[in-house]
Amino acid sequence: MLPTAKGFYRPKRTQRSAFACKVATPNEDALRVCPIPGCGREPQARAGRGLSLFHCRYHVQHRNRHGSLWKGTYPASELQPYRRAAESFLKANPSAPEIVAALSALHDLQYWAGPEQRMVDVLTMPPKRKARAFFARLRANEVPPSRLLAIHLAVTAAVAEDTIGPGGEPAEYRLVQIAKAAHRTASGGTSGGVTYRYARSTGLVLRHIGEALDDACGPVAKAHLDAILRLKAERHRLWLQAHRADHLGIGRRLGGKGV
Repeated sequence: MLPTAKGFYRPKRTQRSAFACKVATPNEDALRVCPIPGCGREPQARAGRGLSLFHCRYHVQHRNRHGSLWKGTYPASELQPYRRAAESFLKANPSAPEIVAALSALHDLQYWAGPEQRMVDVLTMPPKRKARAFFARLRANEVPPSRLLAIHLAVTAAVAEDTIGPGGEPAEYRLVQIAKAAHRTASGGTSGGVTYRYARSTGLVLRHIGEALDDACGPVAKAHLDAILRLKAERHRLWLQAHRADHLGIGRRLGGKGV
């Protein structure tokens, strides 16, 4: 029970009922149409399906899942060149102070996350506890801190080079993408011959996971991101040269001029 403006106390149940009523009541002050190009749906508040005065339910949920109202999640194949460059850099510079500190911080995130939680219990946890349960799951699955650091650097590098912005807050998109890429490392498994999979990552838990990883790995990205991007570009250049040489060789064997 919480105090009201008049000094009385209103039960939480009454507050929840009032909130649900507000969500379900159409708001004529909202925009008429969601401003995302090509959408055409009514904003949540005008449709009586939420509180957003500007965007429809579909795009609000899209932002919860991906960190952007319209831009999707990076597939693993798109992050792979950045991840490999980050892994090569980490192997070549294991004693850099920022890297040593980041690996230690990532180890502590997993070590102090508490016991591994059952899947059915995770579903009902608040976002911060879900984030702790995620790091406990990483520890149980023996995901090394170096892999998490490489994921963080790969996503940060991909966002830095991406010419198409998320159409919103870039920092939020980056943190959510880091969390989603890390979530793939412990999203399910097999126990007793039965395959299980955790619920799709969405909402505030992604922000908490992304912030925790960024606090641990951010100094590495700040100090060495440019070097990782140069390494990625050099690896890509060498790959193009080898690819072109293969095509030229095939062309000569076939009696042509090659590509």
